[in-house]
Amino acid sequence: MDAPVQARTNLDSGMSKKQKVEPVAAEPSIAERLAELRKLNGLTLEELAQRASLTKSYLSKLERGLSSPTIGTVLKLADALGVTVDQLITRSSRANEILHIRAADRIPFSPSTERLGYTYEAIATERPDKAMQPFIMVPPFTLEEDQPMASHAGEELIFVVSGEMEVLFDDRTVRMSAGDSLYFNASIPHRSRSLGRIQAQALVVVSDRKKA
Repeated sequence: MDAPVQARTNLDSGMSKKQKVEPVAAEPSIAERLAELRKLNGLTLEELAQRASLTKSYLSKLERGLSSPTIGTVLKLADALGVTVDQLITRSSRANEILHIRAADRIPFSPSTERLGYTYEAIATERPDKAMQPFIMVPPFTLEEDQPMASHAGEELIFVVSGEMEVLFDDRTVRMSAGDSLYFNASIPHRSRSLGRIQAQALVVVSDRKKA
């Protein structure tokens, strides 16, 4: 018959009194991981509580370490946060939290036929539910007169990596060189084109205010 856990602990303590125990880096508690993942997903306490069918007060106690979750609660929270139970209770798996994307790993894509002539390469596609949508854009030299301008929800940042380009709005045109950046409300209709002899390359980051 197995000995009680407490008895085993006392026995082990007595046997190892003379042994020097090396310090071990502590894993983050489930309370810390819960708060970290909730904020990473841009959720309030109330929003996560609703997703996991828990009360806001109970969830607050869990995050502050004032209460311990049951297995059922852990399963509900993991599902609500879109992670595995292992990812919720330990930081050992951070594949989607810190991404290093090499140039060769960028994924070419074309948003629509209306954007013909543009070259796009997606960044951080492995990261689900991103608050930001980053990609590399190479605008064409010429634009069709009837080509519609783009407009979408959120805000947009354009940073010119190389070459020269211009971004056209209804009431103005902004000329940019390598190192220049432009930040604007993405609902304003816009389009861009390369200038000079070599096509420009720009980092574009689109952020949806609802997710930010």
